[in-house]
Amino acid sequence: MMIGHLMSTCVVTASPMQSLKSAAKIMEENDFDALPICDNHRVIGMLTVRDIAMKAVAKGVSLAESKISEFMTFETAYVFTDRPAEEVARLMIEQQLRRLLVLDRDYQLVGIVSVDDLLMAGNLQAILASHVEATKHLEAYQWPNLSFTSRKQPLH
Repeated sequence: MMIGHLMSTCVVTASPMQSLKSAAKIMEENDFDALPICDNHRVIGMLTVRDIAMKAVAKGVSLAESKISEFMTFETAYVFTDRPAEEVARLMIEQQLRRLLVLDRDYQLVGIVSVDDLLMAGNLQAILASHVEATKHLEAYQWPNLSFTSRKQPLH
């Protein structure tokens, strides 16, 4: 099964020129810990709860006056819709990612896939059952890790 069939297609995004306060409100209302940042329908980065807490709040900046672009991560991990779900699950385990943006071949954001999406579809369990190394990676994984591994290129 391709990851495009498992991804969530209702992806809420923000603009880099929005305030951190507006981003925090979007994240709180939707129970997100990360928010894709887009400019003209193209993903340019990601803003995480950690970005807001560690980069902005800890420095005492005004969330209402500060722009997302000042604190976001500009490089994000992503995969294309036509990647097999098993391959994406394996990559997420190996890279210790909780979620991945899903792009079409025109680099347009079309969805997001999370560990939960893979668990519900049964893909993660099948991989874990057949790959001992993946199980070791998962056991070593620290779940509160909210940051993304920076990538300039797609994972595959």
